[in-house]
Amino acid sequence: MLEAVSLLGRLLAGENQDVVADLAQEVRRPRGVDRVYLVKLDFRDDGLAADLEEVGIDTALRYRWVGNAVGNRPQMFLTTDNLSYLVGPSPVNLTAALERMGLGNTALCRSLHTILGRFFGSLPDGSRVLDVEALGWVAPGTLRRWWDGKRKAREVHKLVAGAVQERVLAELGVSAKEVALWTLCFRGEPLAADPAYDRAILAYKEAAFAETGTGTFTGTCSVCGARDRRVSHDLARLDFLKYYITDKLGFASGVSEEGFVRNFLVCADCFRGLLVAEKYARQRLNVRVGPLNFLVLPAFLVPVDLQRRDAEGWAARLHARVWALADTAGWLEGIGGHRGLESELADLVDELPHENVALLNFLFYQKSQSELRVLRLVKDVAPGRVSHLLRAAHRLANRAVGLLGAEERRWWLDLTGICHLVPLRTGRGVEHKNLLHIYESLLTGRPVGYDFLIAQFLALARIYLTGQFEGTNVRRPGPGFEGVEMAFKLLQANLLLRLLHEENLLEGGIFLEGQPVLHLEGPMREYLAEMRYTGPQAALFLLGYLIGEVGKGQFRAGHEGKPVMEKINYQGLSWQKVMQLSNEIVERLRQYDRLRYNERLYAEMKRLLDAHRGDWPLTPQENTFYVLSGYAYGVRAAGRE
Repeated sequence: MLEAVSLLGRLLAGENQDVVADLAQEVRRPRGVDRVYLVKLDFRDDGLAADLEEVGIDTALRYRWVGNAVGNRPQMFLTTDNLSYLVGPSPVNLTAALERMGLGNTALCRSLHTILGRFFGSLPDGSRVLDVEALGWVAPGTLRRWWDGKRKAREVHKLVAGAVQERVLAELGVSAKEVALWTLCFRGEPLAADPAYDRAILAYKEAAFAETGTGTFTGTCSVCGARDRRVSHDLARLDFLKYYITDKLGFASGVSEEGFVRNFLVCADCFRGLLVAEKYARQRLNVRVGPLNFLVLPAFLVPVDLQRRDAEGWAARLHARVWALADTAGWLEGIGGHRGLESELADLVDELPHENVALLNFLFYQKSQSELRVLRLVKDVAPGRVSHLLRAAHRLANRAVGLLGAEERRWWLDLTGICHLVPLRTGRGVEHKNLLHIYESLLTGRPVGYDFLIAQFLALARIYLTGQFEGTNVRRPGPGFEGVEMAFKLLQANLLLRLLHEENLLEGGIFLEGQPVLHLEGPMREYLAEMRYTGPQAALFLLGYLIGEVGKGQFRAGHEGKPVMEKINYQGLSWQKVMQLSNEIVERLRQYDRLRYNERLYAEMKRLLDAHRGDWPLTPQENTFYVLSGYAYGVRAAGRE
């Protein structure tokens, strides 16, 4: 998979490209904030001043916002979202780095020396910090008092940053949440604009290949296959693809220093490609679905002739296609969608250049601070597969509108919609395996178990029936709408089974290939025929529908809720329990004056049950699912009346 990432990076980073610009990160704007700013701390001959600049599309590029040093590595960047780095370690560490690189006589290094000499003081442990006492921004003795609290230098840096932030933001008239970035200037000029700073950034990012580096040797690159290249096993400076880090001795073949030469090795060109691509992929090829994120990373089976502009356009169209599969409503809203879903999709699924020689890798992950947790890697998915799934889901949603009413978006089976059909435990982490199992089936064409899906759908119904929403990914509906929302979800579950059956992705389960023999008319018959229900499934569906009719009568009679629903065991209904319910239901229909409206349905249910009395083919879990499906259809039908 790293081959795909590095190839993307090499396509984006041509020989004459500004590599540091490719490493620039997007500036995030918090929710509820209209605009965000970069604050410039300007060290002048007459003191320290501050100014601000509204963040625009080129702010990260001009001020070289490339993130912070990861892990426990020394901070050294001059543009950051953490002010405590600028008032403490960053100027010191950058100065030392420049001197090690032989750049001690540059204007940048001289400016930093001036700033450190005039505006910084020393803590008892020798670490440097902005002298806010000399600036008159805190009372004399404050730094000593902070240190005497037995704090570490890092904690004192945070306290100093707090004092600077309070004073500067009060002067500038902005709030803390409106400040996205901080940077240093000297006599009005941003230090991050100095060419020497770019060299320092690249030296940090590509430390393994620095001229003074000792971690390289001559070997074969595992990415491009080139021989006799300067290669390294050290990928620790990658910010995002952390799970490929193999610089610890335990990862070495034979658990020895010499064993690193048999590990994954990368040359300087491919490593730079990884640096560029991981940043680009997170910002341009990242998709969120429910509680999960994934990257869609293209690879090519043969070399392709794409210039940077073409590669970016190709990647953008690819991202849009996958975004539509992941969240159709969000994608349509994001592009405006004035022409409607059908027209927009028609353009989206047009074949991309080089599509027939491209494969996609879907990397599902969770990211927290500097840790990357890979949840699943789905490899070698043809771009046409995504288009095919979009078309299939759209066709099924159109049919569902005719059968069930409501807006088309209620029936879209995008990845987000499927996520809401699979209960996940949440909390410290998200239980993801069941959901990713279904996604992998759709993307790769590998079958998914029918019994597995039924178990997921029953677990979902149980949450709605018991009200146990806490600690799950299932949103609690408004009071009184639990039954309506459960009905929509169970009908969507039936549509998912239908989609998987049409795509030959369902392992197990029995569905009719022709028209069922049903003594029914109207929309219900059309629905059962479309879902390919067998006789036993249709019998349970009718039983569930009639249970819903009894529930209507109970509600109108003044009952709180629908007591008849307590007859349904969401863990499974045995055949004996099904027969008992079918015999009891007729009395309940009479009791609540619903039998005269449903005599034909009751008779058809009994006919189908009796026809399979001796060889009932469904499991207790299936029995419950199809009873609940009939109940859900009745709830939806009532909503259309």
